[in-house]
Amino acid sequence: MPAAHAEGAAAKSGCGFFEKQRQRQSPRALPWTRQGGDPPGPANPVGFLLVLLLAVLLPVQVATAREQAVCPVSEQAVQVEVRFAPAQPFVDDSQSAAWIQNAARALHHPIGLTVSRLAHTLTAHFEVRATANRRARCVHLRSVSLELGYPNTKIYIADGYPPGGCAYQAIHRHEMEHVRILNAHQENALPAWRTRLQALARAQAQRPLLSENPQQAQQQILHEMEAGVQKEIRQLDKAQKAAQAAIDTPQSYADVRASCRKW
Repeated sequence: MPAAHAEGAAAKSGCGFFEKQRQRQSPRALPWTRQGGDPPGPANPVGFLLVLLLAVLLPVQVATAREQAVCPVSEQAVQVEVRFAPAQPFVDDSQSAAWIQNAARALHHPIGLTVSRLAHTLTAHFEVRATANRRARCVHLRSVSLELGYPNTKIYIADGYPPGGCAYQAIHRHEMEHVRILNAHQENALPAWRTRLQALARAQAQRPLLSENPQQAQQQILHEMEAGVQKEIRQLDKAQKAAQAAIDTPQSYADVRASCRKW
């Protein structure tokens, strides 16, 4: 059965079907972590660790040709890291078939359901350098990392099927195949993620920011990189949706039911 999908909404399929909600991790700010003990100054570049904070951004000036002498492009390569935490589903067999069907809405008589959420966290390390202008600072991107994962993944199996029984195991196998596709899709996409993040980081490194508010400048850089990450998520998700749909077909459901005598 085809899945319904929209950015920020749920996509459903399964034995019965599979439900996937893709939501970016709620923006939150970590305390600034100083990588040194002295205030920013000409001889004391200071690094900060920042988790994406979408805020109202103050105007930040990208270095012009004249200002590149003040904020020259660094020859130091930006360090890039991408990590993926595979889904480790929890099985809930306490819900009724009616409850699962209500949760599914769009599909007919589901008896199994997998719920997952792709979360990502984008973090970066910056170097802030003082300039001759005591108020302005040069903000350089030094490293960036992306963590992807499916926290709190759940498999629901209708409570009418006793654990250990043939039907229970058949439903579980089908739902675990959806989980396997989720994990395989992201693991196979890691090289593409690294390539994309490296391209985003290089583009930012070529445009050091001159700002009187370094924290806002850092937020602006992450805001722009987050837009690139969201675009990549939408592109990579197309292949995953096709793989999920391939096991949510009438023939697939028939095979599941044919594996047991009693339902």
